[in-house]
Amino acid sequence: MRQADVASGSLERFELLYKSCYQEIYAYVARRMVGSRDDAPDIVAEVFSVVWRRMDAVPCPPHDRLWLYGVARRTVLDHQRRAARKQRLESRLMANASAQRDSGPVSDPSHLRLRDAVERLRPLDREALRLVAWDGLSHAEAAEVLGCSVNAVSLRMHKAKARLKAELAAAEPPQLSPAACAPQPHQ
Repeated sequence: MRQADVASGSLERFELLYKSCYQEIYAYVARRMVGSRDDAPDIVAEVFSVVWRRMDAVPCPPHDRLWLYGVARRTVLDHQRRAARKQRLESRLMANASAQRDSGPVSDPSHLRLRDAVERLRPLDREALRLVAWDGLSHAEAAEVLGCSVNAVSLRMHKAKARLKAELAAAEPPQLSPAACAPQPHQ
């Protein structure tokens, strides 16, 4: 069988499945999206996107309909997990922002030196450091926020800490020895 014939058959099968099951899948998703039904069209689109990508895995009728329900179920659960993570993150960020507003401006010289040293870090290292050290996110959560791997966050944290230490050491005012502070005799 030629590639064009297989693609044509897949398209026809997809269209048939879409037309025959769209309303049922939409209703299924909408019933499970209590409080956020506005997301139902996007979730149904994601379900049929999975179907299109995995047409070779779709079983023959009548099992295809049940397989589609399984895809819809997993897609709804994924959406709900993402929404819950987003809500937890927003709550933490709001709490941190509120705490920072309540603490007022800081004029402590060591704090200002630290803030300036952090600002001189590379942007990705700085953001990883802020998410983990200041916002209290785990490396996995920071990786999700930054769109990278957990290993990449770990490496950025390691580099950020080393660079921050070097920056702070370079910014330290020179320490005078006790002998240099002693009064010098006039000659």
